[in-house]
Parts: sequence; structure tokens; C-alpha cells
Amino acid sequence: MPTPFSPGVNYVFSTFAPKLVATPAFILLFDQLQKSQAVVPPALPPRIFIPAVPHWLLTPSALLIASLIGTLANLCGKALWQTLVQRYEMSKLNAIPVQVVKGKLPGNMDVLQELLDAYDNDYAYQFLDDLTEEYGYLYCLRLLGEDIASICTMNPNDIKRVIATEFQNYEK
Repeated sequence: MPTPFSPGVNYVFSTFAPKLVATPAFILLFDQLQKSQAVVPPALPPRIFIPAVPHWLLTPSALLIASLIGTLANLCGKALWQTLVQRYEMSKLNAIPVQVVKGKLPGNMDVLQELLDAYDNDYAYQFLDDLTEEYGYLYCLRLLGEDIASICTMNPNDIKRVIATEFQNYEK
């Protein structure tokens, strides 16, 4: 079924919106649980002790800041977890890690800016060609904590093999 939104809007709603909503929703749920626990008669023992949520944390600005901090923590935690899982799987296979493109800013924001500038001002391929000169024929491009392309290859022999034999098994 076709969606009424563009792919970019769908991506934002499916990827970032749940992360932005999760932390404030947790704070508000925690507050409601604490308030409902206060309704329980004192004669009955409480099942779980839930401390009170400070009132300043329930303000819209605090919820917005908590949302942004929670999203950043989620992205960083996901990237760290992904890296640990990949290293574990590589150690089981005695594999050699592929070089990861490293920028100067967190989340490779500077690399992302260079990529966007290349799309606007240069040939888009020029950016990938520059990365190939710096990192070799095989590298991983990680932006904002996610592997944009698990492995980028510019090796003509690898490209021929992918196109000729296992085309359906690779991301293009």
C-alpha cells in the first residue's frame, strides 16, 4: 500500500520519532505510577516503592531536554552495542575489521557535512573517491551512529562478483 508521505518523512517517523518520545513518556509514566501508588491505602503494603518525580522534571522544557538527551543516549548506545556485537562476531570468525571512516566531530557530523556539500557542489562520486584514496578500496561509512553502508567497496573485482553472481544478496 503506498504511503502518503515521502520516504524521508517515513524514515524520520519510523526512526527518530519513537526515540524522541520514549524518554518523556517514561518520565510521565513513572509520575503516574507514583501518583497511583499514593492512592493505595496506607494499611496495605506497597508492592514496589516508586520515588516521587520532581515537579521541575514535568515542565515542557525539561521534557524536551530529556527527550533530546534520551535520543542521543539511544543513538550512542545503539552504536556501541552494534560495534560490540560486530567485534564479537568477527572474533568468532577470525575476521579482520574493516576500516571505519572517522571524522573529527561526534557522529561523524563533519563527514556528513562533506557528503552533503559534495552532492550540492561537486560530483557525488568525488566524495567517495576521496574516501577511497584515504582508506583504500574497502571501508565502512558510519554516520550519526549508524552504518549507512555496512561496507563500501571500490574494488573492481568485488563489484564484478557482486553483479555477476550474488546480486540479490547485497545492498546497492
